[in-house]
Amino acid sequence: MARRHISPLINIGTFILFVHVMKRSSMKGALKRSEELGTRGALAVLSVLATVGALVGIAPAAHAASTLVVPRDYRTIQAAVDAAASGDTILVRGGTYTEEVVVSGKDLNLKGVGKGSPVIKSPTTLTPFAQDLRHDVPVTSVVRIADGAHVHMSGFTVTGPVPCGQLASGITALQSSSLDLSRSRVIDMLPAPSCPADQAFGRGVTIGLPDFIQVDGTAGSPASGRITHVRVTRYQTDGFNLNGPSEGTPSQVVAKSNVVTGGARIPTVQAGIIVGGAVATVTGNLVSDAVCTFPGCGGDPTNEYQSSGIAAIGAAPGTQISQNRVSDTDIGIYQVFSPNCCQISHNRLTDNRFFGIAIQDGDGTTAHNEITGGQVGIGVIADAVDTTGILRGDRIRRPSVAPVREIQCCGFRATAVVKPS
Repeated sequence: MARRHISPLINIGTFILFVHVMKRSSMKGALKRSEELGTRGALAVLSVLATVGALVGIAPAAHAASTLVVPRDYRTIQAAVDAAASGDTILVRGGTYTEEVVVSGKDLNLKGVGKGSPVIKSPTTLTPFAQDLRHDVPVTSVVRIADGAHVHMSGFTVTGPVPCGQLASGITALQSSSLDLSRSRVIDMLPAPSCPADQAFGRGVTIGLPDFIQVDGTAGSPASGRITHVRVTRYQTDGFNLNGPSEGTPSQVVAKSNVVTGGARIPTVQAGIIVGGAVATVTGNLVSDAVCTFPGCGGDPTNEYQSSGIAAIGAAPGTQISQNRVSDTDIGIYQVFSPNCCQISHNRLTDNRFFGIAIQDGDGTTAHNEITGGQVGIGVIADAVDTTGILRGDRIRRPSVAPVREIQCCGFRATAVVKPS
């Protein structure tokens, strides 16, 4: 409410008393006249009261939060979102809803209810909202949280297949929005098998966008999120992508107690969870089966591609990767181009083909991780900048090549410093 100017010669108490007297006086006079003037006088009283109410700043009643039910009240989720006001709850009953859902600038609670979780299925066409300059493809999403919206979403299944030739996600938050996503599934974020490999993309959940994605002429887009008890199964490229622009305040994300399982039909390089331009807490997740089937995949981190369970690629300092279980990927946890970004601790890494943990092109530390199987327990790799890995109290069992390995190239030095617990 705008502040009105009050002369300094009249203090607030005097002003309120003055208004109170005027109200009583106006009411008495108006009521007396109303006896003479009948209905016209009564209407005048109401007019006077309304005017006085405006003078003393009586605000209109706040919006009372409503509950909208799909399909009882609205046939589609988007129709309910369009009709809702900030603060409302939208309950969605079981069924399959083939539609794109966009929440823009509203604070809403979206909740799947009833027998069987409601399914939001990708339509054959999705609306581009950004451009991926690196791959020269439009960016789309089945569910999009945008323009500062704040959304709690639970109890849904979001599913593909997604269109070929687009960087498509199941759920995306961007433009300083926030998403609290829980107890949901995102499955089959894959294009049709006929899609060429260089046009095949698909992500489960995206929070924030990096610089190489342009939104309304701006490089990247921040967001915040909390992802808990979410299951992502079968995606083309990333299960979770937690990212943001390189300039300004980084995105803030928590990913906790989720299950991310890879697998794709079209050749690809997968990462279960990617942390880019974000400060992320990645803890208690079960990540497995990220594959690398693209031409050029192999065990040499300086010349070939690898899949990863959790990858910190340009991650912001303050990121924590802890108490996760990662198995059956090429590299369990991969920190690259992220100097001193992360606390990598108390993770359990099992049968990851080439490395349990790899630290490449930027210093890093590990602590109290349990690594079993694979070729190398921990690799420290330098091919673009001198890199030192400080390794504290990690337990490494049954590697087929070496517990710790330094790999260096092109005149740069890799140093692994193993310290006791």
